[in-house]
Amino acid sequence: MGFGPRHARRERRGMVYALGLLSVAVLISGSRGPGARTRPPTPGNGVHLFALIALFCLATVLFIVVDAYTMIAGIIIATTLFWYLRQTHAAAQRTKQSLQLASFLSLCAGNLRAGVTMVDAMDYALDNTTPDKFLSPTLQTAARQARSGGSGPRVLIDASLPDLQRLGHLWETSERHGIPLVALIDQMRSRISSKQRHGESTRAALQGPQATAVILTVLPLAGMLMGTAMGANPLGLLTGGGIGGFLLVIGVGLDAAGFVLTHKILQSASPS
Repeated sequence: MGFGPRHARRERRGMVYALGLLSVAVLISGSRGPGARTRPPTPGNGVHLFALIALFCLATVLFIVVDAYTMIAGIIIATTLFWYLRQTHAAAQRTKQSLQLASFLSLCAGNLRAGVTMVDAMDYALDNTTPDKFLSPTLQTAARQARSGGSGPRVLIDASLPDLQRLGHLWETSERHGIPLVALIDQMRSRISSKQRHGESTRAALQGPQATAVILTVLPLAGMLMGTAMGANPLGLLTGGGIGGFLLVIGVGLDAAGFVLTHKILQSASPS
């Protein structure tokens, strides 16, 4: 049974729709879950979104001239890589923010011991720490609010970053119950530092499993290369459409799903 032009057009249209669903899935994967607070945009989000849209437009055009199965397999690979890079960037951003907040809290605690107010301690700490486009504006706003008679703790409690929310609650508790704020800040700084050390040791211990996951992900490619070296033509079969193209999409999809699942398991073992 042959494939006519109408069937070919319907096949291409279906693949374009599938590509659109993949793109939407990537966008949804970065959205917040039920009941979660809104997270601030990361520096690369605009670039990532632009790259995703450009990828969708380019793939839609290429569907006209390239085998649909091969293209959809390539899109699965690109989408998985895009997701992994975004996850890695977000993890690095969280680690950087935690380190900067720990340095900020250390300076605040030192000034509070010297007898200065929390607002003055925050101003000094902000002037002597590396600015962060997410932490610094919220901390500066909280200091201004407190200096003008407003509620500085409330600004931090309403922030989107959990560590800033925790600092706001500690500040509010200190004002309400008369507990020395320096002791609470020291405890929070120690908790952040301990969490960072635990995270570093966990990531070091997971380097072996991560390397294994990468090897297992590229193992099918190694098998194709071995088959080519033995005189077979697995690449031609998989990129030639028909049943070979269908197997290519299924194989790439399962490989990508295994990589994503393994990465999520490793992420769950490491504190965020």
